Amino acid sequence: MTEGVSAVCAGGIGMMFLVAGIAKLREHDVFLGVLASYRLLPGWMLEGVAWMLGVLEVTAGASLLSGLGAPLGGMLAALMLMVFAVAMGVNVARGRTDLSCGCTPGMKGERLSWTLTLRTLACVMPALAPFAMRGGSDSLLLQVEGVVSGVALWLLWQSLRAVDSEAVSLAESGHA
Repeated sequence: MTEGVSAVCAGGIGMMFLVAGIAKLREHDVFLGVLASYRLLPGWMLEGVAWMLGVLEVTAGASLLSGLGAPLGGMLAALMLMVFAVAMGVNVARGRTDLSCGCTPGMKGERLSWTLTLRTLACVMPALAPFAMRGGSDSLLLQVEGVVSGVALWLLWQSLRAVDSEAVSLAESGHA
């Protein structure tokens, strides 16, 4: 049973990181601006850190989705999620909630809040599942089913966020 849970977590978190990493690499200048707006790094570090985060996210996502090095990919994803949560939390504590989260540059990002910070921290547990539950079944079918289920859950979550965002936009414009 734990192998299935681990694979579902790997699929969902892996898809989230793969999409976010590709977006950061494709929309590098946009992400660079978001990273600078957090005011946590000296200017000389921004360019390198922006590229590094995109590459690390793609690496974590690919390893989680492929199953090759999934425990290591899960640890990497969990570490990045904790760093992201700290960066968000510092800015929320400073009252700087008008910043984009920077999760997927090029898409309308969420604004910083304690809720977003806690949700980011909540993703640490599923990211660690492939590491914590390693050594289970070697069933390829079970792994594929789990990863596909995780990807489907991630897609559903994105769809619900898009519907909610559209409903808010309609309500604000008076067309609800």
